[in-house]
Amino acid sequence: MATTRQEKEAQLKSLVADLSEAKGVVFAEYRGLTVKEIDKIRKNLRKENVKYQVVKVTLLKKAFEELGINSDEFKYTGPVAVAISQDDETTPARIIKALNKEHQNLTLGGGVIEKKVIGKQMVIQLADLPSKQQLLGQLVSVIAGPARGLVTVLSGNARQLVYALNAIAEAKK
Repeated sequence: MATTRQEKEAQLKSLVADLSEAKGVVFAEYRGLTVKEIDKIRKNLRKENVKYQVVKVTLLKKAFEELGINSDEFKYTGPVAVAISQDDETTPARIIKALNKEHQNLTLGGGVIEKKVIGKQMVIQLADLPSKQQLLGQLVSVIAGPARGLVTVLSGNARQLVYALNAIAEAKK
């Protein structure tokens, strides 16, 4: 059954809304995957609050045009899967790269960051970055490092004093 003009306009409006609020957008090739595998991929992405949908290229280009995104770097011809995250720039790339180990037919393509189409290599670099939570944990560790070192040094002096007093007490016995 063919899609009516109103349905296409609604899809375009929804896609424009999703893309305008997105922090990270990744395109993926999905040919050769079964419906069951695609559902499993969607479920994994949904856990991380990432929206995954298959979109026609012409619809995606129209959405880019409405948002003022230059689509010259966008080189897809057939339908493309789009993973959209409103929370984090790296999450869609990281998850799709991880899912690629289980589903070889799911491959990373390009993406959109800050209203610019980026290539596959940049998306792979984004996928290799740690998550925001991991980066915050590393930052806390770096900030706490000097304080931890100071506590260790100060407790070492107190420990040496206790050892010296114990030695004096033992010597007087």
